[in-house]
Amino acid sequence: MRLFLVICILIMFSCQSETSFQFSTYWWKHSTKLNEKHEEFLTQNNINKIYLRIFDLKFDEKNQSISTHKVNSGFQNSTISTIPVIYIENAILLNFSIDKVYNIIIQNIIRAKDIGVMPNSDILQIDCDWSLRTKESYFKLLSLLSKDVKELSATIRLHQIKYAKSTGVPPVKKGIMMIYNLESPKDTNTQNSIFTYNKAIQYLDGYLKDYPLQLDVALPAFSWGVHYHHGLIKSLIPDFDPLNIDSVNMYQKKNGYFKAKKAHFYNRHRISKRDEIRYEYPNIKEVEKMMNFLKENLRQDSTEIIFFSLNSNFLINNKTDYEKIISIYQ
Repeated sequence: MRLFLVICILIMFSCQSETSFQFSTYWWKHSTKLNEKHEEFLTQNNINKIYLRIFDLKFDEKNQSISTHKVNSGFQNSTISTIPVIYIENAILLNFSIDKVYNIIIQNIIRAKDIGVMPNSDILQIDCDWSLRTKESYFKLLSLLSKDVKELSATIRLHQIKYAKSTGVPPVKKGIMMIYNLESPKDTNTQNSIFTYNKAIQYLDGYLKDYPLQLDVALPAFSWGVHYHHGLIKSLIPDFDPLNIDSVNMYQKKNGYFKAKKAHFYNRHRISKRDEIRYEYPNIKEVEKMMNFLKENLRQDSTEIIFFSLNSNFLINNKTDYEKIISIYQ
């Protein structure tokens, strides 16, 4: 009889239903004008939700002030549900009182509502890579905002999953686990700072199941070029694409880097002679592999997958690959 009960318990746990997936995208530009290709991607994949960064809070070190970069209009497509996102630079939490930060956020939320950028005032997402030094202040800010917003969520980096005991768990209803930007692009020895499955799994395997918050997931759908000048990082070039390189200006080295033959401009970025650029993008096979891992390890009824981001040329240029993932898991 005891053996029979043990077998039943094992069967019950093995038959736990896997999570189901819904899909949406981020939009991380100040202009909210969607072109025909954006609209087509949304329609063909039955996506009707966009997470829109409505403003940033960044530290203006020169003036010792808070700089806010705002979106001035909403999406014209009436079928799109807009979820507002606010990005907060960690330096803000180190240099200003939480009351001041909270008041600025509320003022800008009111503005966003008034001009139609934020049609839904019940949902808000906060994006901030808090640290051990800012944890207490940040969590206090989230607690204040949760009194004004019914559904408050916060982004969570992978190190905050693995080291949750020290980094803390934010006081929100839901977390958005960001599975990209996993390494520093400054390191010339890094092959892909955006995403690799093996790097991500180091933070998740054995830790994800114990994380106490309901989680949605942000996956990479963008590319960039890591621009080095004299061996030091100069900038990140969004939507860098080797297909757009003029062979008169640059050539590809054996290690995958692109080296400038002469000074020129690439999409308004000045490239000096002998500068190097490392092209980074998510390998779609590894993104699929991550989807399988999430399906098996996220023990929750449903999970939203948010691709970052719709405004990336990489997503549009590789839409067939992403549509394949959506069709498999939708």
